[in-house]
Amino acid sequence: MKKTIFKTEKISLSERTRGTIRDFTLSNGKMVSSINGNITTQEISQNDWSKIVEYTEEINVEGISKLEALSTKRFSDAALASHITITKNGIDYQSSTFDSGNPPLELKNLYNEIQRIIKTKKSK
Repeated sequence: MKKTIFKTEKISLSERTRGTIRDFTLSNGKMVSSINGNITTQEISQNDWSKIVEYTEEINVEGISKLEALSTKRFSDAALASHITITKNGIDYQSSTFDSGNPPLELKNLYNEIQRIIKTKKSK
């Protein structure tokens, strides 16, 4: 039997609360950021994209919508409500919602890498 290879096309991190909407979409070579409607596009290195893809390979994408959040601060606007969407072979797999900064354990490496790239780009 031949194993199907799922090609990671893009990763999105969405974070929302009453007054803030932040969306970050990473694909091979670029990151598109939308912060309260202000959209910017920046290049990301092949190395950064390779790490993102590597972390997505560790995740069972079919099950990410059922992952349990570790905290509930987003219910009272004490944290941004966040979710990650992984697009593979044209199919979007969206995680359950979690507090910004506290993803389900299965998403922790991917989430931390996305945050590292976002922070690196902000400082430029």
